[in-house]
Amino acid sequence: MQQLLANFFKKIIVVLLVGFMAISSLTINSQPSFAATPNQKLIEQENLDKQSQSVRSREQAYEEQLEAEKNPDKVFSENLKEYRKENPDENIIEKAVEGVEKVADKVTGKK
Repeated sequence: MQQLLANFFKKIIVVLLVGFMAISSLTINSQPSFAATPNQKLIEQENLDKQSQSVRSREQAYEEQLEAEKNPDKVFSENLKEYRKENPDENIIEKAVEGVEKVADKVTGKK
């Protein structure tokens, strides 16, 4: 009986150890090498350049917004001109507004 219990506990210990080793192998990750090749250094430099450019573009956009805040009508008219250059054809809403204005003028007798 004692030998049976001893064998049972040995089997339990072996199963627990194997399970522990399996779980620990899943959680241990290989550490990256810190040795940088020249290509990696170039990539890092390019990333730094992109970040500095994005900072500059954000600062420039901020300055433009500050200027736009001072004169919103000018900015609106510039945006409208740019939109009309990109979309030269009239849209349905503009045609409808013109039609309503013509009808209103006829009814009121302004023109």
